[in-house]
Amino acid sequence: MQLQLEENQIEALIENLDTGDELEFNTLYEDLELYLKHPLNLNTAEESDLKESRLFNDVQIGQLIQHRTKFGKFLSTHELQSIPSFDLRSIKVLEPFVTVESGLQDYNLSIPKMLANSKSEMFFKWRRILEDQVGYDESRTNGYVGDPNKMYFRYRLYHENRFRIGLLAEKDAGESFFGENNAQGFDFYSGHIHLKEYSKQIKDIIIGDYNVSLGQGLILHNGFGSSKSAFVMDIKKGGRKLRSYNSVNEINFFRGVATTLAFGSHINTTAFASYRKLDANILLDTISTESGLEQFSSITTNGNHRTALELEKKGQLAQISAGFNVRFKKRNFDVGVNALYTQFDKDLIRDGNPYNRYRFEGKELTNLSVDYAYRWQNLHWFGESARSDNGAMAHLSGLLIGMDKKMDFSILYRNFSERYQAINPNAFAETNGAVNERGIYTGVILRPHLHWTVSSYFDIWQHQWLRFRQDAPSSGKEFLVNVNYYKKRKFNFYLQYKFERKQENSPVAENNIDKLQFFNLHRLRLHFDHNLSKGIRLRNRIELARHEEIGKTSNGYLIFQDVIYKPIESKFSCTARYSLFDTFDSDSRIYAFENDLIYEFYIPQFSGRGRRYYLNLRFDPNSTWTFEFRIARTDLQFKRETNGDIVRPLSIGTGNERILEPHQTTLKSQIRIRF
Repeated sequence: MQLQLEENQIEALIENLDTGDELEFNTLYEDLELYLKHPLNLNTAEESDLKESRLFNDVQIGQLIQHRTKFGKFLSTHELQSIPSFDLRSIKVLEPFVTVESGLQDYNLSIPKMLANSKSEMFFKWRRILEDQVGYDESRTNGYVGDPNKMYFRYRLYHENRFRIGLLAEKDAGESFFGENNAQGFDFYSGHIHLKEYSKQIKDIIIGDYNVSLGQGLILHNGFGSSKSAFVMDIKKGGRKLRSYNSVNEINFFRGVATTLAFGSHINTTAFASYRKLDANILLDTISTESGLEQFSSITTNGNHRTALELEKKGQLAQISAGFNVRFKKRNFDVGVNALYTQFDKDLIRDGNPYNRYRFEGKELTNLSVDYAYRWQNLHWFGESARSDNGAMAHLSGLLIGMDKKMDFSILYRNFSERYQAINPNAFAETNGAVNERGIYTGVILRPHLHWTVSSYFDIWQHQWLRFRQDAPSSGKEFLVNVNYYKKRKFNFYLQYKFERKQENSPVAENNIDKLQFFNLHRLRLHFDHNLSKGIRLRNRIELARHEEIGKTSNGYLIFQDVIYKPIESKFSCTARYSLFDTFDSDSRIYAFENDLIYEFYIPQFSGRGRRYYLNLRFDPNSTWTFEFRIARTDLQFKRETNGDIVRPLSIGTGNERILEPHQTTLKSQIRIRF
């Protein structure tokens, strides 16, 4: 079931993004909490609502809608048992989040009445690394201008799932707070007003910060998911076109106005406009300075403003974005036309590396696309074709088939020209950006028995042009198999193996030519989750990694033990983990999802030899207050030099983040107030 494998999918996404940063996919769990209070009505929910909930895969959505059309409204959630892709396990997980009420949508509720009947929620969060980091040394050149405290405030007012007002403020560690470099207090502010399903015509109106998702991501998609993972059927992007923005990521959102309107029962139109200031690396030379022109080489995406150099990049680039989607839907077929226009106030100039030859340069870019979907019985066909200003094309098309209760099948083909250009594409692909790739993905899920599930995918691709660390056209393939055993209220066990074979430049050049060489990466994971009692849950994992290339082999392992204590109706709960890891180098690094504060995820990268442990405490004295505390520590015991020698580390981290001790201790605390 998709909901139960959410952690597994997030881990897979982080591995594909090749980052160990702290990420907040807070809207995932936040929406689920709202569904617990205001369940999703299976009798009135549209396809986009079902997809947005992330409670169903696309095969289930198609069969649910087909059943509702053929037999009428559901009388009970138990009726889902008659749909092939739903089993008892799936239905039991769904029941707390869905309802089958027969009532119609209430469109007579005014905004003042929504405000009068709304609820509020506030968060105050603090985080700090206890050890001294070299960036806070006042004598250091380009050191941090602020203190090591990270602070976060958030306020949310909402009425069910139909009306929201949000305000968010954040200061990162190292940033100034009401100081010489930051008179406004927090470094980052975000806010929005979101009106949803106000009438049959007004589907969404957002003022402030928001996300936009168009088609399958060839020109734009800010939604989460649809990546390669044990969710072999989760290859189609979807959901509502507009979402209010609730994250502290300072890059991936729009700021302005957006709306979705319905014209009759078959046509929806989404339109949006945005103006934002971005951080950028500005290029200044004699010619551009004398002529009054400025250029930039790249957009800075980390959102940090801790040093003089980072502050110089802050808000140096203005971006205007505008776009629309017009969608026609009738019965089992729908088609949409998408457009996105982007304008910068400075010219983007790439460096002279050959792999940048076809990448976008200039001030303006327009993208157009057509996306489509068709359902017939247990078959679902979808895709998108996009075009950029220079005439280059990108295509993606997929097929989902629900064979029967015991088998589902998926296939996806993509063909992205090396000349195709887009600012922030987010399509299903091996690499970031819908560019310079051709590939075929196939996935299958088998349910041979009530308790057993086997899922597997195979993906093969080619890059037609050069890429970073690939000085020639390259290719690769990837395979995953996941065998899962689940017994209700008892335990969940899965064994997962993943294999990747890719090409990169050889570390040893021949005749000054960087030839490509293949490397292989093997990952084997054994995971066991056991409910010892109604209040105690144990979770264990062993993961092995092996990286192979010519003349070098890198191995690694991770072992952890979790104890999760959440007694029924208790005001106190806690989670704890103790883990051991040993990886030869970053090639055999391993990622692992960690329980964190409410609505927060953390997935550290394990490299070297050491141990990591954490403790989360939560206290809910009543329905108004929630107090949380977290302490986590990493002890690095040994590391390997480039020649393979094992040495005791004298520090941990790099650059300004470096700690002159081989350990790092992080404290977090959070208060949530609901009223």
